[in-house]
Amino acid sequence: MAYHSDPTANIALGSVNREWQRMVHLAVRIRRNPEMASAEAERRFTGIYRRLLTDPLAEVEAELHGKGR
Repeated sequence: MAYHSDPTANIALGSVNREWQRMVHLAVRIRRNPEMASAEAERRFTGIYRRLLTDPLAEVEAELHGKGR
């Protein structure tokens, strides 16, 4: 995570990073165990999160380990 001199921006970026990591973890769990996939779980993956279910699993796992940045 980058540091900004603006504390409000820092807090906002931290929140975005935490949300992204949470969605990456969920996507990896769903893709490794297809039985977890449900309409409700997949409905969460809209907009920028959709790629977490459509990109190759290796790329998503790289995001999980911080190598996709």
